[in-house]
Amino acid sequence: MKALSVCLFLASLSQAVQLYLHPAPSLPAKLSPRQANAALARHLGLEAFERIGSDEELYYALAQQESFVGRGNGNALLLSMGEDDAAGVIPLPLSQSWSFEQPLRIYSSLIPSYLDRARHAFSHVFSQAAKPTGTPRILDIFSVPSPATESFLSEMTALVEFLEDESAGDKFAALELRGISAIAAQYGRTSDQYRLASDTIRGILSGAVARPDIKLALVTTSAAAFQRAMKRQDVLQPPQSPLPQPSPMPVEPISGGACYTSADACANATDTCSGHGECMQASKAGRTCFVCACSATTDEKGRTEHWAGAACERRDVSGPFVLLAGTTVGLILLIGGSVALLSAMGGQELPSTLTGGVVPTTRRD
Repeated sequence: MKALSVCLFLASLSQAVQLYLHPAPSLPAKLSPRQANAALARHLGLEAFERIGSDEELYYALAQQESFVGRGNGNALLLSMGEDDAAGVIPLPLSQSWSFEQPLRIYSSLIPSYLDRARHAFSHVFSQAAKPTGTPRILDIFSVPSPATESFLSEMTALVEFLEDESAGDKFAALELRGISAIAAQYGRTSDQYRLASDTIRGILSGAVARPDIKLALVTTSAAAFQRAMKRQDVLQPPQSPLPQPSPMPVEPISGGACYTSADACANATDTCSGHGECMQASKAGRTCFVCACSATTDEKGRTEHWAGAACERRDVSGPFVLLAGTTVGLILLIGGSVALLSAMGGQELPSTLTGGVVPTTRRD
């Protein structure tokens, strides 16, 4: 009996994970957790942070994958959500997947760890943000009735912002899609609200896979495991503030390539942190050295800019997402109005103007 309890406990620490990649790479049909993590990192252009070891089969498989390295600017999008919700939103080009087991502690830290890696490799990094500054007004206008729909609107705003961003250089985004699972919990998976949310995500994912400049990765697990992972992440890593305040301590980890023996050596090697910070003393695991502590600056138009990188050489655009003009505003307004009106109208037939802006859905009794 005791042995059975131990087995059940160990099983609860890991869960089945599905990995969807687009464009689909040539990989073995079965992947170990280590192989799957390496394949994901390679797909997103972050393989430099992954230890592959002496796995010859994986070396060969990864060599077949196209990397961002050497091919100019590239964009990558990493999404995480519950498998039950993903089943209804995954477009056909994203249907191929790989299954593997992964400990809960690793799955719950997936998005934060990849965001941390991306800040060392991409020019622009978008992260899971607190409620965008533009969203509350939309919610007031359309009287969105619950935190579940607020969360969903915030995530869709972030996704559309990333897809329509026209900044020069490569960009990376990683988001957890919690809103649709919250809508499922509150309204049910047969509700109009849930159907509209599913159609909206499917439409956005279809647009993403149609973009040749974007590599998309979707990681899913069971609804119960996804909720446990999100709760664990919220406890271990509270949500970030919309605009992190400049820290007096270095925000870059100490590594062989960014650790200097003196402040002068640091300043000379980094051109005084590219003029966007200063060399500060830091220590980690008993090792003391000097690294760049990036600070915020103000451009000629009075806008605040944040910087990242070993020499503070890259703009850090993570933080709150601001609504774009044109199609972005139109899409978010449409989603907000549709969700609110669906809640208010209940079983009434929807006007055609509301269903025309998203992927059509057949109403079921």
